[in-house]
Amino acid sequence: MEIEDVLLSAEKLFINKEYENALKFYSHALSKDRDNEDALVGVILSEFGIRNREDAQILYYYYQSQKENITNPIDTIEQLADTLIQNSSKDVYDLIDEDIYLNDGISYEDFVELIESKENFQEAFEDAIFSTRVVISKKWQFIDFIKRLTENGYYSVALDYLEAHSPMYGKDQDILTLYSLIPKGDVWSMN
Repeated sequence: MEIEDVLLSAEKLFINKEYENALKFYSHALSKDRDNEDALVGVILSEFGIRNREDAQILYYYYQSQKENITNPIDTIEQLADTLIQNSSKDVYDLIDEDIYLNDGISYEDFVELIESKENFQEAFEDAIFSTRVVISKKWQFIDFIKRLTENGYYSVALDYLEAHSPMYGKDQDILTLYSLIPKGDVWSMN
């Protein structure tokens, strides 16, 4: 079995919260490639998931969405998981917010302020998106962001965000309803 197939199987098990089995597949992937970042993070999160099922899923989707932007994703995920283990009163979303701020992100509230301070949504949106990372860590922020995109004709961008991030929310009806904001057969962006 090729390493990509092993990782795909591990990912499916992880998403289904079958952490013990996912750990076996991620470990097998590491036996094929000791430096594989996805396998290393998978091992960390699978071990964490055995103790903390829901937060492991959130950290997994955070890793998937930010791994290209994080300087050292393995250390970052390991530190976040360790912090949550050592301090069970910590909120996973607050930790993610803190991590993104350290990596030059702006809060969603600051993003909204920027958008509302300019008269032209397209200009403000492109300035914010292309110059920094916007921290969207709470469900209401994600919903608001998708609604703002669709209200301003950014259907393909909204769809991309939905497809990339909706698994983080499972089958949450509020998130699934957002797909109805995108006209069928009319996915385009204002570029």
